[in-house]
Amino acid sequence: MGVRFTGLGATVRALLTAVALTGLCSLTAAAQAGGTEGSAIVGLWQVHYTSDFGPQFDTYQQWHSDGMDIESPSFAPGVCMGVWKQLANRSIELYHVGWTPGGVPAAPTAVRFVLTTTSTVSVDRNSFDGRYDQQFFDAEGNLVLEDIGATHASRISVEQRIAMAGKTTAKSTRAFC
Repeated sequence: MGVRFTGLGATVRALLTAVALTGLCSLTAAAQAGGTEGSAIVGLWQVHYTSDFGPQFDTYQQWHSDGMDIESPSFAPGVCMGVWKQLANRSIELYHVGWTPGGVPAAPTAVRFVLTTTSTVSVDRNSFDGRYDQQFFDAEGNLVLEDIGATHASRISVEQRIAMAGKTTAKSTRAFC
């Protein structure tokens, strides 16, 4: 009859389980972040929107390394938020949501919107360009308006001095954020 080390077997199993769970948690955290750590988009930007059919406008947009973004438009108080992920190289995909209480001029029944963008950051990481598609929905979830256009952004850094007075291109009553 052989000697059995039942206590040691339980300890080894517990140790292996702990190592496996630690690895799984690390992989899960990396997947949730979408590989955004160190991304070229992280930082504060002044973004210029050029609609294919409506007025132009500017926003400030903050991209965070955790895959979140916050945007503040020039034409209305408040902010809207979204999530983003790195696609390839310097390309970014954004899914952004917001409310439109009281609707928007072209769609007075709109109560919320979804904005999606695909952008590419420049090699020097000081600008980005892209396309956007913004859809407005009524309270029942019906699409009531779609706006498609282009974006161009310039990075805002601590080192630069920005004279923003009077630099916005247009004021609009459109409720994008």
